[in-house]
Amino acid sequence: MITKLQANRVRRTYLGGERIDAFTGFTPDGSDGVPRPEDWMASTTTAFNGTLEIEGEGLGSLVDGRLVKDVVGTLPILVKLLDSDERLVVQAHPTVPYARAKFNSPVGKTECWYFLDGTAPDACVYLGFKPGVTKEQWKQAFETQQGIIDMLHRVPVKAGDFVFVDGGVPHAIGGGCFMIELQEPSDLMVVAERFTPSGREIPERKLHCGLGFEEMHNVYEYVNLTYDELCAKYVKRGDAGTSGTGVEQILGPELTDKFAMFRVTDGGRLALTRPACVAVVTGGAGMVNGLSVAKGDRLVVAEESELTVAGSAEVVVCI
Repeated sequence: MITKLQANRVRRTYLGGERIDAFTGFTPDGSDGVPRPEDWMASTTTAFNGTLEIEGEGLGSLVDGRLVKDVVGTLPILVKLLDSDERLVVQAHPTVPYARAKFNSPVGKTECWYFLDGTAPDACVYLGFKPGVTKEQWKQAFETQQGIIDMLHRVPVKAGDFVFVDGGVPHAIGGGCFMIELQEPSDLMVVAERFTPSGREIPERKLHCGLGFEEMHNVYEYVNLTYDELCAKYVKRGDAGTSGTGVEQILGPELTDKFAMFRVTDGGRLALTRPACVAVVTGGAGMVNGLSVAKGDRLVVAEESELTVAGSAEVVVCI
């Protein structure tokens, strides 16, 4: 089975979303004044928005209106389009052991980002503790709300770059980033800043995710890396193009066994190693497993042995 997906815009506290509008050709109703800067593709995960909860928010639908979870089952990944008009607040997500112990969740929230055309020339992300930052310093920064962003490395990014984020690693996506985010299927996080850069207040429960203000600091992994060490471990630069087979592996087992990411172009044949995957047509037009597609289409593929691409379409596949 291969089918297109409906738009599935999810509310967040940060500004953004216009790049997703242009990419997909769909603009959500924003009459409530709450930004919708993310599209959760084929999601079987519900969103956590603190005091702004809406039942079932985040669950994705096929183009015919059926919920993905009812047709495909629960997916072991969550894939998003994300567009930031401002820097996101500094946050971290639990590792699997921590999520099991404190949230009774089988998954944490390791994630990664693949940057798309439309990412601003001066875009950046903030990632990882600089050398010398301690837990006590971090707790003090949270209490005073001073110096938080300065404790993280600033990493410039452009279209074609890839960044991996381990559970427990503090991070913030900068303004002007347009990306595909692939992650474990949860919305668990703790947030270090009480207000977004544009002045929106973060609900208290969103700050500590129900853990309380003391325990929330244990979500972070207090590992200190130099800038060069950080980039060598977590950042892949540039867009070298696909191999002669039409398949490029963007993310593989060298970083995680939780998920993988590939870019597939004309003539590419990608063996699918899981029952279902999510695909994004990031450029051109053509055929994916016989289905006519164009830039901006989002697809779910289930119970297929391989994914094939023909024509000028460029497809990012998340497994």
